Amino acid sequence: MELEDYDAAFAFTEHIPEMKWTPTLIRDVVKAYGDAEPTQRVTVIGKPTDVTQRKNVDRWPKNAHGAVGEIWYDLNIDGFVSDLTATFVILDVDDGLDIALNDIHVM
Repeated sequence: MELEDYDAAFAFTEHIPEMKWTPTLIRDVVKAYGDAEPTQRVTVIGKPTDVTQRKNVDRWPKNAHGAVGEIWYDLNIDGFVSDLTATFVILDVDDGLDIALNDIHVM
C-alpha cells in the first residue's frame, strides 16, 4: 500500500464478501482519514504520536464460519502512527490459513 498500488494490496488478501471491499474503496478510506489530504498514504514506517498503536493477533478454536482468529493492525499514515485500523479474519482452509480483510476504520 505504500506504493499506492491498491489493486495489488487488494489481491494480497482474501475479503469478507459482505464488506464489499474494492481497491477504490480501500484507497478512499485511506485518503479520508484524519486531515483527508489527497496525497496521504499508508507507510511501512511510522513515527510515534499520541496514538497508542495496535498490532494484535488473537486466536480461538475454529468457529462455524471457519474463523480461527483475527488481526487488528493500526496503519501508519504519511510516516506517522495512526488509529486507522485494518482488521482481518484468520480462516482455516484446506491448505492452511487465509487472511481475509474485514474492515478498515478508526478504532
